[in-house]
Amino acid sequence: MKSPHLLLAGRNLRKIKANLEGVLDQAALGAIEAEIEKNATQLIQLAREHLRFARRLRPASWRQSVSRAYYATYSASRAVRLQISGDYTTDSEDHKRVGELPEGFPKRNMYANQLGVLREDRNACDYDHTATDADLVLGRTEALALATGFVQDVCDFLGGRGLKP
Repeated sequence: MKSPHLLLAGRNLRKIKANLEGVLDQAALGAIEAEIEKNATQLIQLAREHLRFARRLRPASWRQSVSRAYYATYSASRAVRLQISGDYTTDSEDHKRVGELPEGFPKRNMYANQLGVLREDRNACDYDHTATDADLVLGRTEALALATGFVQDVCDFLGGRGLKP
């Protein structure tokens, strides 16, 4: 993403928008909201692309499948956080927040736990040359199922709040 870009303006676009309400007219505030929604939708599209790629891989490519499944969930998680609370960052520490979901999100506690586990599996796949598929907690099949369910739940959750992912 090249500067200038709204997502680079700060870590929380909803707070920025709220602070500009006394300065900008409704059209400008609407443009900010439209940009937030556009980017949340693009993050969901990216999640779907990661998931499609992961599904097409052969079982022998378990490392890449698990990695792409994780990135599908991470992109979908970022979409929720951007759309609901306005949070967005490109900091690598953001991966620790993959399971931070808003109140009311379906199966929130289960996802909070399982997305963290998937992140650890992804780290093993991407960085541990000694890891085998037997070392993974979830494995390829479970990772794909988790990612598929999560991306769908994100779409349903945000769709119920007016976003058309």
